[in-house]
Order: sequence, then structure tokens, then C-alpha cells
Amino acid sequence: MDFIVNWVQSHNLNVDEVRMDLSVIYPVHITFQTRYILKRIQRCLSNTTQGLPDAKHLIALSGKPRYIKKAKQIIGESKLPVKVVEYATPTNPYSPGIARNFAVKHASQKHLLFWDIDLLGNSELFQAIPQHIKEIQQDTNIFHMYPCLYLCNTYTKHFKNDFEQLWLDATQLKTNTIEHFAMATSTILCDKQHFLDIGTFDEEFVGHMGEDLELLNRLSIAYGKYPFEHDHCEDWPSKVPAELKGFRKQFALYGLENLKSNLFTCHLNHSTRLYTPYKNSNTKNRNLLLKKIKNQNNNFASKVTTFKFPIYLTKKHKITLTQTQTTTRKLRKLVFNPIHFFKDIK
Repeated sequence: MDFIVNWVQSHNLNVDEVRMDLSVIYPVHITFQTRYILKRIQRCLSNTTQGLPDAKHLIALSGKPRYIKKAKQIIGESKLPVKVVEYATPTNPYSPGIARNFAVKHASQKHLLFWDIDLLGNSELFQAIPQHIKEIQQDTNIFHMYPCLYLCNTYTKHFKNDFEQLWLDATQLKTNTIEHFAMATSTILCDKQHFLDIGTFDEEFVGHMGEDLELLNRLSIAYGKYPFEHDHCEDWPSKVPAELKGFRKQFALYGLENLKSNLFTCHLNHSTRLYTPYKNSNTKNRNLLLKKIKNQNNNFASKVTTFKFPIYLTKKHKITLTQTQTTTRKLRKLVFNPIHFFKDIK
């Protein structure tokens, strides 16, 4: 609570002004393949419930009965202020989007923050959320999306929630730190009624991939903060911001804005089984995503214009070792010239 009090005092606000009318939504599905969640659920929920103590935390819990029982036992014994709602009829393969929609039906607060159980948030992010909620209260079309550092397996094993050290290690390009930096994520903060009005997570997406990007597209259409480019309907994934094209390029801008303010999460590494029904849905969902974005974009053709990334995302030149010798320079590189950083960790 200390950092919240400090934030309140530094902004000359009283406690009542920053009370968060917020529900934090977690889709949690535990099977034999994802039983690692049981070892992390207390750590991750402690992070968010301590960071957002005034919020209501709500889990849509599904999976094998013995794992559900164990998860509820862990939450109960830890005395975590979390409401568990059993999601008795999950799809096969599992759909995070449908699970989130199920949880939202049980959410009583006016704002939503979608969060995954593998994530940890830094204190700066939690401190910023009350102000972001105030922005949304002034215009319900506004949403915030937070970027994520995906930790490698080695760093995950030794990570002790020291986000300052993580930031330094990542910006110093320390080996065995992060696998990649995701600029567009499903960690979205928005107005609940607005989320319902635009149609919630599209429940045609079953399995891995697509539901979060499709929602981001509708949110960005409603917000209208960044104009659409002519190639908006195209999918050009890349770990380098300047090489992103189409809708991924626009979504990255929302992540970049918060990254500049040091607002990010980290994703704890875990093994992923390929060729499961969940993963095999990737291609089908990608095609569905492209189809839906094309249809949605056609409805807003008047908004399509030409937009270019800021110069610090497009300027390219070779980075020498001497350019990255000091922490200050590395931090400046990530904030002011992120293209250099992302090219190094590609």
C-alpha cells in the first residue's frame, strides 16, 4: 500500500479520488499439461492483489476436478482476496476469450483489467492504473494496453520480482534474460459497459491466437487515437517495431506509449506442448482474425489514412559495443530508440 499512498500524495489527491472501481479478470484452465500453474498461482495473485488492493479479483477456473480443488485450496490457505467462479463447461480446445466473457458476467465493477495467471506486474504499472481509470471515466472509448517482457527459462527460475534489475538486465542485453518483448498483449484496461457494447471477446475464436487482437481492433476503431493505414488488414508479425506492418503496427503504438512510462508486465516462462488441439487451432484462428479485421475495416474506410512511425522507430544504423557500454545509454536506447533494442534481442 505504501507506493499507492506515495502516488496519491505526489499527485495531491485524496484516497477517495483513486479508489478503483475495477475488476481484474483471470482465465485459468488447469490440466495435466498446465499443472505448473499450481506452483505459480499464489505468487502471481499475490502480485496483483497487493498491487491493486482496492480492485475486485475474479478467476474463471476450469480444468480437471483435482486441479480445480487444489487451486481453490491454495487460494484459500493463502487468504488471497480473490473470488473463484468455476467455469464448468469450457470449450475443447480451451478458449481464453470465452472464459473471460464468462468471468465478466460475474464482475460488478465499472472497469475491467484482463490479466493472465503467468504475468507479474511492476509497481509503476499498478501506480498508473488509477490515473488511467480517470482517463477512461472522461471518455469511455479510451483503453490502455500494457506490453510484456517474456522471460527465458533460466531467468524465470531465479527471478525474485526485482523489476528494476530485470529492466537493467533487459536493457543491457544480458544473455538469458528475455525471449522477446510483446508490444501488443491481452493485458487490457477498459470500461466494462464499453466492452459489452462493442461485443466482448469474439467467441468464434476457440483455441490459441486471435481473440485478443480482434478485440484490440474493435477497441482501436472506437478509440480512434491512431489513424488506420492502407495495409491495416494485413498481418506482418515481427519482433522489431519498425518492421511491423498492418494492424500489428497500429496496436504496437498503444504498447509503446506505456513502455515509455516504464509500465510493463513480465511473463514467466513455461514449457509449451506443440501439436495439441489448442496449438493446432493457430492457423484457423489466424485466418478468422484476418477475415474479421477486413470486414471491420471496410466499415470504417473513411478513417484509412497514411501514418508513419516516429523517426526513432524507423531510423536504422549499426550499433557498436561502445554504444551500449553504460546503463544510461542502454536505457535511453530502449526508450528513445527501441528499434535498436528490439533488433538486438530478435
